[in-house]
Amino acid sequence: MNRRRIAGLVMLVTAWGWACHDAPGPWEPVGEEVPAGARQLTFSPGDDRSPSWSLGGDSILYVAEGYGDLARSSGVLVSIHREGGAVTSVFPLLQPPRATAPAVLAPAVEPGTGRIAYAQVLPVQGVCDAPSTSCDAADSVPGPPTLQSGRIRVRAPGSTTPADQDPTLSIAFDGVEFDHTRQPFNLTGVWVTRLHPFQLRYNELGRLPVHPSWAPQGGSLVWSDGLQLLVWRPGDAGATPVAGTEEATSPAWSPEGSLIAFTRLDRGPELRTTCQRFQPGKTGPVLVCVEERTQWPIGRAVVAVIPAGGGEALDLLEGTDPAWSPDGQWVYVARADGIWKAAATGGVFVRIEGTEGGFEPAASPDGRELAFTRLDAAGKGDIWVVPVP
Repeated sequence: MNRRRIAGLVMLVTAWGWACHDAPGPWEPVGEEVPAGARQLTFSPGDDRSPSWSLGGDSILYVAEGYGDLARSSGVLVSIHREGGAVTSVFPLLQPPRATAPAVLAPAVEPGTGRIAYAQVLPVQGVCDAPSTSCDAADSVPGPPTLQSGRIRVRAPGSTTPADQDPTLSIAFDGVEFDHTRQPFNLTGVWVTRLHPFQLRYNELGRLPVHPSWAPQGGSLVWSDGLQLLVWRPGDAGATPVAGTEEATSPAWSPEGSLIAFTRLDRGPELRTTCQRFQPGKTGPVLVCVEERTQWPIGRAVVAVIPAGGGEALDLLEGTDPAWSPDGQWVYVARADGIWKAAATGGVFVRIEGTEGGFEPAASPDGRELAFTRLDAAGKGDIWVVPVP
């Protein structure tokens, strides 16, 4: 449902082409300052994130929280015109209307073909599930890693084949294992967990490190398992690591193909914790499992560029979520005070007006606009668009 009647109320908004879809009522900024020059594209009651432009740049793909006639999922892949209007499902056969469906995350459109690479997170394995927990005083973690396994798939819009016939790469994220060789207190083993910075970021913010990005000529993807970058050609059984990308996440391949930008999550001081978990017994609490946890807090997040074949990385500036300008001259970077653009050769930085609170930038193919995600007061994401010089 298009409720652009707000345009009749606010003439300046009309000039910018505000649009929305299926919101509970006309959108009005209450208690929030609208960034200058930016326009809000979606007004969903749920969470909208991960914008990505279509081949021709006439529309934006993004991941929505299912509601209304959409599939029931935390990640429905949808498309909306760059000026707003009706929303359409990209994979209606995989995510049928009003039906429960698996989430489709981090979409990336292949140049030339329009095929879409996306990521999925698979159900987690319970770690030491018990109603009572006792941890060392040094413990500062709300829980063990929740990102354990996933996959990348590639699918063409309009495909009628089952998803399991699409090119698929399985991902095992480092963080959880069960050591059967150690059996304290007559237990069958010990849980060993590692909370890397990418795990902490996913636990706290839901930010997936994978972020597939196509080579400009298509055919290959760069992605991250949270600890390094890897290149995968859909259809191959495995992926090839990119040398020099330790702790690299959220990669973005440059338009001319020679460089890859990424976010490096530096590790803070190592913390070790042992947790014992209990459940009620006839004579008192019964120890059911032991977890030995290692945590590395995020020291800082830095956006860098590296040759596509691997090598020595060049740090640009602190921030996350790199995205390239179409001419390859700039890398857009999300920071606490908005989205900046950094010269790909380093040393020059410019803040993009109207992007306060923005992250997940994506430049339009014509270079005229930047789509990004911005959270509302309730912590739900909406897709915004801002003109760029």
